[in-house]
Amino acid sequence: MAYQEPKKILVIRLSSIGDILLTTPLLRVLHRRFPEAQIDFVIKTRFAELMRNNPHLHELLLLDTETGEEGLQELRRKIRMAGYDLVVDIHRNFRSFYLRRGLPGAVIATYSKQMVRRFLLVRTGVNLYREVIPVHQRYIRALRRWGIEDDGLGLEFFIDPQAERLISLRLAERSNARPLVGIAPGAGFATKRWPAENFLEIARGLIREHQADILLLGNKADRELTSPMASALGAGVYDWAGTLTLQQSAAAVASCDLLISNDTGLMHLACALRVPVLAIFGPTTRELGFFPVGPESEVIENEELSCRPCSHLGGERCPKDHFRCMREILPAQLLARAGRMLERRRGSQTEKPQQTGG
Repeated sequence: MAYQEPKKILVIRLSSIGDILLTTPLLRVLHRRFPEAQIDFVIKTRFAELMRNNPHLHELLLLDTETGEEGLQELRRKIRMAGYDLVVDIHRNFRSFYLRRGLPGAVIATYSKQMVRRFLLVRTGVNLYREVIPVHQRYIRALRRWGIEDDGLGLEFFIDPQAERLISLRLAERSNARPLVGIAPGAGFATKRWPAENFLEIARGLIREHQADILLLGNKADRELTSPMASALGAGVYDWAGTLTLQQSAAAVASCDLLISNDTGLMHLACALRVPVLAIFGPTTRELGFFPVGPESEVIENEELSCRPCSHLGGERCPKDHFRCMREILPAQLLARAGRMLERRRGSQTEKPQQTGG
């Protein structure tokens, strides 16, 4: 079926950090395919910084969840008045359906959540995935009928220069001869968190074997994990969890030689900034589509467990009460892998030719 070339496009992805960042390849290829079209984006207010500087977007439409149903209705009225001819719903929940329902003259595109395959894999262990398609590619496939394809360039993020300057000033005292390793020990669900004492052991090993400085990152809730680590590690450690805006967090991650992380939004942020990631995955697996994107990203997981995946998003406790998917991943495994990744990173930086003026 042929579709007219759209002039006004709306993309809906309300939350969260990782899911929003996974839309950035779609926005890039969409803008490239329709360079004259107006592309707007619907997002929750608290995540707006993630898209504020994106050059592929014309306008952000903000949903302030504190305004409740009234705010949702007002946003829907604004969308109806705008006259979009293509609406891409890559959130697919009640709110996104409400916002795009019954829009006059609009073609609606949605992506496949592969819910039947996901249910069977998580609940019964039956794997019907014929291929592993990362989520950002599933988003793009929603627009195949418009001739849009993935360009293979991965995620992207655009840091505000002011945030970049602030982080640069806060790190000015440290020597660039020492590698800077970011550690993000938090996660949205308990079963996605590698034990905090293991992160502490990794940090000690990096300081001992690689003379690394450690940057602890996360949200305010993660300070319960990072504060004891910072106290135990002493000098050469920056505990910035819960103190940075999203833009400042991006600038901090961009300063790192390596990020060691659970499955979190910061993991995806590092991928968007081309910072190598060593990610720890427990209850979820590659088929679900959220592994880090990029050639410099690596995943460590307990692949031998038949009970994986036990969840799509994670949970508050292990259904088997043994938590082997995380507990059997040992700090020594990560330390060896992190050491090799640091050597590659630092080696590639020293091999870059110096630029001269002229």
